[in-house]
Amino acid sequence: MPKTHRVTFLRSGKTVEVGENEGVLGAGLQAGLSLAYDCRKGRCKTCMVKVDGIIDQADAWLISNEELAEGYALICVGKPRSDLRVHA
Repeated sequence: MPKTHRVTFLRSGKTVEVGENEGVLGAGLQAGLSLAYDCRKGRCKTCMVKVDGIIDQADAWLISNEELAEGYALICVGKPRSDLRVHA
């Protein structure tokens, strides 16, 4: 069983448990949240939001090093590596 982390979506205040093998966007949508997205492949930036915590962005195609350094992530392909606070 994969390790899970608590992911809090700040606009709704909702917290969900998300596995390290699971996308943050998918988990939020499954929990009933209304989140912006389009391609779901890390290529369009529609889902890009600021995230506090460690999130794996290995599958993100379109995010720059500067955006990563500022704390942004593409949550459609981002997988948690710590508890997260998502500014969405």
